[in-house]
Amino acid sequence: MKRSRRIISLLLMVAMLFSISFTTLAEDNYAEVVGNIAEIQKYGNITLDIKPESLYDAGYELGDMLKVTAGDSELEIPFCSSYSDVDTGSLVVRDDQDDNLLVVAINMGNFATTYNVKVGDKITFSLLEKEGYLAEYLIHQLTRTNERSDYETDSIYANFRSITTTGIEPAVIYRSSSPVNNNLNRALYADELTKAVGVNAVLNLADSKEEIEGYIASDDFNSDYYKSLYDAGKVISLNMGVDISGEDFGKKLADGLRFLSKNEGPYLIHCTEGKDRAGFVSALLESLMGAAYDEVVDDYMTTYENYYKIEKGSEQYNSIAESNIISSLTTVVAGLEKGADISDVDLAKAAEKYLEKIGMSNEEIKTLKSKLSVDSIYKSPHASAAITEIEKYGHASTDVLIEDFHNLGFKEGDMVTAIFDNGFVLEAPFLDNYYVDNGEPLVRAYPGHTNIGICINYGKLNEIAKVDAGDKVTIMLTGPEEYMLQYEVRKLERTNNREDYNSDEEFANFRNIAIGNIPKEVLYRSSSPINNELGRASYSDKLIKEAKVNTVVNLADSHENIDEYLKAEDFASPYYAELYKGNKVLPLSMGAAYKSDEFKASLIEGLSFMADNSGPYHFHCTEGKDRAGYFAALIESLMGATKDEIVEDYMQSYINYYGVEKGTDKYNLISEDVIEMLKHIADTDKLEDVNLEKAAENYLLAGGMTAEKISHLKNNLSNKVVLAEEESVEEIPEAVEETTDKEETAIENDNNIVEEPKEEPSVKTYVVIKGDCLWNIAQKELGNGSRYIEIYNLNKDKIKNPNMIQIGQELVLPPAM
Repeated sequence: MKRSRRIISLLLMVAMLFSISFTTLAEDNYAEVVGNIAEIQKYGNITLDIKPESLYDAGYELGDMLKVTAGDSELEIPFCSSYSDVDTGSLVVRDDQDDNLLVVAINMGNFATTYNVKVGDKITFSLLEKEGYLAEYLIHQLTRTNERSDYETDSIYANFRSITTTGIEPAVIYRSSSPVNNNLNRALYADELTKAVGVNAVLNLADSKEEIEGYIASDDFNSDYYKSLYDAGKVISLNMGVDISGEDFGKKLADGLRFLSKNEGPYLIHCTEGKDRAGFVSALLESLMGAAYDEVVDDYMTTYENYYKIEKGSEQYNSIAESNIISSLTTVVAGLEKGADISDVDLAKAAEKYLEKIGMSNEEIKTLKSKLSVDSIYKSPHASAAITEIEKYGHASTDVLIEDFHNLGFKEGDMVTAIFDNGFVLEAPFLDNYYVDNGEPLVRAYPGHTNIGICINYGKLNEIAKVDAGDKVTIMLTGPEEYMLQYEVRKLERTNNREDYNSDEEFANFRNIAIGNIPKEVLYRSSSPINNELGRASYSDKLIKEAKVNTVVNLADSHENIDEYLKAEDFASPYYAELYKGNKVLPLSMGAAYKSDEFKASLIEGLSFMADNSGPYHFHCTEGKDRAGYFAALIESLMGATKDEIVEDYMQSYINYYGVEKGTDKYNLISEDVIEMLKHIADTDKLEDVNLEKAAENYLLAGGMTAEKISHLKNNLSNKVVLAEEESVEEIPEAVEETTDKEETAIENDNNIVEEPKEEPSVKTYVVIKGDCLWNIAQKELGNGSRYIEIYNLNKDKIKNPNMIQIGQELVLPPAM
């Protein structure tokens, strides 16, 4: 794209110095370009027999204002690349970059009819003002992909939602991109959602019958539900243009709304993208049913959030709203001049007048309103719920009991659809664990929980669906047993009993990572050595002690979490506690949404901590499986491991915990999770020929980690740690370290405290007995096991290593707090 950012400043300077007007200078320096109309397109846009390159060769650039002569009309038109670069009803000279065509058009209007031009007519272009439209052009620049993986959910990708503005209940009328025209690669997703919610009648604003039948006959057609509706006469093909102010548009819309009134819901409105024509019709119906101005604008702009990730309240968001739906409501619905303030206009009355204007009778309007004002239309069985809590990872816990949900007829392995009261739609399997791919949704009946939850695995449902505690949702059965095969393949069971595993390492999911350029005895991973909810903490603690781990990245917990674990009655991880006290543990308290910016920022914080500290290194989450799995995949990629090596290390957790066998369908299916992680790291859908080491570096650089820090980290991980020899002192063999009974010393004191003299001493002491460790002594005598380090510091003359104490040693205790 050709564009000079500074030429306007230069020209203005010249103008000031030599008193030459900018416009005159522009006209003198830029040649006129002449072409002829080659074609008048379906919606009245004209294409020229010259290519866009002709304008660029003459010095014109996107964002320039052009003077265009067409017949007797002399027009001022911006040079842009998309219809949406200008307001509804505005002129545009367009570089159609997909088809290499030069187009002159009216956005949502008919240029050929308006200016009475025909094929063969001459069109001339000259420069009116250099960069005269550049600011507006930049605001209008929008990019999106047609790749499902770039969007959080099927409904966002398909721009599918329930209209839920004032006067319209959820699950009565939906809007979406086309479920039949697959040009945007969204038809299958829109069709599946159309089927899931049980749509009964469709307003197809975009296509003719011939076009629909052409889509059905095409090789990539997969929209079986839509076809069934079409065959049953439940789809009206309106073949509407984009000139929403035109008579033809109004006449066809009236026909479509009459069709809607003659059928029962739920209803679906769509065009191609579900953005412009569908956006206007949705706004009209919302207005008719009593929606407030802000509600109408918000629903319209949800499409731009879905497709382009435009942020609400941003300058770009406000500009798009102003130039599109607000302009349409002002001029077409309210019948006012463009730019008029309509915030206080009665939109319901304005919508009724518009419908009368396009030919609908009062009785027809009344019938239409009655159809749209019905109660929500859900499939059976269904459960209505309130969100009671947003959990740590963004999951929504509801007030529906799992037992009651089962009693309604829902079974694990069913497909269900959740419709939130804000219109968000989520089709998902009902499961008793996270048996879905990363980023995929599920309705959850988790073991040990009492209530139904709605989740996105490794995603934040609350942010994606824009829901919070107090919001309402209805879950309905839409596909009995449709997920049963996946459920049975993915279903994994394990115990938390040590005797059910072959070794401490297997039980604790502990291993040394030595792949790529990482030598042995440098990097370790495991389940949590501090959080004992899985009964594995003491085993992991013993193993990291044996590995002489010096630096730990805790992906799961906060400082507060760790402090609670240290106080727990079953705490038995003194080595970890020592590292924590010595600031050798970094708690990151990470969520599970690995595609989020917060997740990446935490990863980089953890890796920077490793770069700044010496090894051996250890990282963990709770199970050492999911967050630790991503962390491992990133480090291993950075250190030159192959895809196969990374997959094998990831899957070792499933072998350890669940006995999943390599080469089985279950193994291969689960391994897709880490493949998806690698695709995210590499920012590609295809890993063939990807340099994972370079991709990981780019990932970290993009997240703000410096090249110097990355280099330091790689150096640390590629060099074996040389550890100093420890003094030969008897070591405590168990995870909860006990003293050895070398001399069977008898201590005649019930309280294990040296008998106090009659005069109170200034220093309190304690004599070590069998079974003691510093942590236990601190817990017993000081009420806080984490104060063991204070005992160690006061007795360094007697204790060479805080993990090694002997029966009979008299230790000085710090004062009680």
